[in-house]
Amino acid sequence: MKYIRRLNRGLARGEAAIAAAVLLIMIAVAATQAALRNLTNLDFDWANLALEHMEWADSFLQKGTLWLAFFGASLSTYDEKHIAIDVLPRIAPPRGKQLLRAIVSVFASVTCFYLGRVFWLSVLNNAQEIPLEYSVLGASDEMIHICEAPLQVLADAGLSRPDLFCALRSGLEVFGATMSTPDVALQLIVPAMFIFMAVRFIMRAAAASAAFITKKYPEDSEGDD
Repeated sequence: MKYIRRLNRGLARGEAAIAAAVLLIMIAVAATQAALRNLTNLDFDWANLALEHMEWADSFLQKGTLWLAFFGASLSTYDEKHIAIDVLPRIAPPRGKQLLRAIVSVFASVTCFYLGRVFWLSVLNNAQEIPLEYSVLGASDEMIHICEAPLQVLADAGLSRPDLFCALRSGLEVFGATMSTPDVALQLIVPAMFIFMAVRFIMRAAAASAAFITKKYPEDSEGDD
């Protein structure tokens, strides 16, 4: 089980690094947006132009908050700081404590898995709606997604393809997730982190089961290793 704990610890460090990066970017974007709005009050024309190119900022900050919330939830699961009713484990003997830990972790894993599945289906349902700004009229007079439209059709419509999003969209299609907009794609953090937490609970259940069978009980919690 030592290798499971090492893997879990490494994944937690990666999550913390991503969460920190998202937070720093959010702070930079929010500060820049606030500064530009103050400059517009001083009649700086270039500040107005800059704000027009930051229409994505509010949506990014909303989705960034969602990402931080779920990374925080996963990290609190790793550190065992999540909400728990732990009356029985506190009074149970060491072996019984490991048995309870394994049972509770399995139930928590199953719950997280089904929540992840529900949110996955919800995101896929949202992705079926293609907004006008991400659609173009095709050669046969049908609306097609901007990432799927031929370059000539885009040129005739005076549009350009968002290459970064289209590349991400192509990668997600491998997993059966055809996203319609970047906003919808960012919502995938919800089912992804629920599945991640489900895996983490299963790893904890495996470690507790091994401790129960071998009667070798860890002194520290998983998050302190």
